[in-house]
This record gives sequence, structure tokens and C-alpha cells, in this order.
Amino acid sequence: MDSTLETLTVSAEKRKSSLAQAIANQVRQGWSMESQSDFQAVLVKHGTKTNHLLHLILTLLTLGLWVFVWIGVALFKKREKHLVITVDEFGNTNLQR
Repeated sequence: MDSTLETLTVSAEKRKSSLAQAIANQVRQGWSMESQSDFQAVLVKHGTKTNHLLHLILTLLTLGLWVFVWIGVALFKKREKHLVITVDEFGNTNLQR
């Protein structure tokens, strides 16, 4: 039974190559590398930042009406996301958000 498992596992170089390919695919989609080991990587996608000065000016120009939009933007803006990529001993790539 153990010899069967050994034949199913892949080399460390193949696992590293699979991880590099998975990272490259995610970087093309806008993710950035945060940290990496031999068989695991953590990627991050930064959220949008609210331009508070612009919203303050618009609130003043609209005599306070824009404040509701400003609150909505501040509450529902995109947050930072993390993605963990791992490659197991069989060469399978796993993504966890």
C-alpha cells in the first residue's frame, strides 16, 4: 500500500512548479504576493480607498445631501482580501479565500 502512495506523489520540483503557475494565474487577475514558502503562498488583493476630501467637498456643495452617499461608500467599499494557495504531495493545487 505504501509503495502505491509513493508512486502517486510528485517531486518537490513539480510541486514548486505547480505553485508558481497558480501564483502567476492569480497575479494576472490582480492579486499581489504577500508571502511564500516552498509549497504555499499567501496573496492579497487590496480594496479601494475612499476619497474623503472629495466627499467632504461634495457634501458641502450639496448642502449636506451628499453625506448619505458618503456614508454608503464608506460602509460598503471593497475590503482587502486574502488568498492561500497550497500544493499537496500529490501535486494538487488548492485555493482558499
